Amino acid sequence: MFRININDHPTNRKMKVFFYEDPSHAAHFENLLKESNVKYEFQIDEEGDRTIYFGVSTADFEKVKKLNYLTLGQFRKPFIPDRAFRIILIVISMTILLTAIVGAIVSS
Repeated sequence: MFRININDHPTNRKMKVFFYEDPSHAAHFENLLKESNVKYEFQIDEEGDRTIYFGVSTADFEKVKKLNYLTLGQFRKPFIPDRAFRIILIVISMTILLTAIVGAIVSS
């Protein structure tokens, strides 16, 4: 299930918080922040579930939101993971679509 990983900062209205539960996702996001020269705050929840938090200025929010989406896309799983099933589904869908188009042409 897709979950939004952006929150408002609990104490500073001028900041947004991005969080990751997987350290590899957080490392990728941090590298993107560094490459883009975005200033950020970093914190790991030591007492809880080890969630990794990044605080960024709202002035950089649109830029960082794109970096966040790049990170989520980098690690996403395919909607239909089985390649054979994906191909069968595409072939069936194209057959139904082609049948509908031919039926519309023939009936008019």
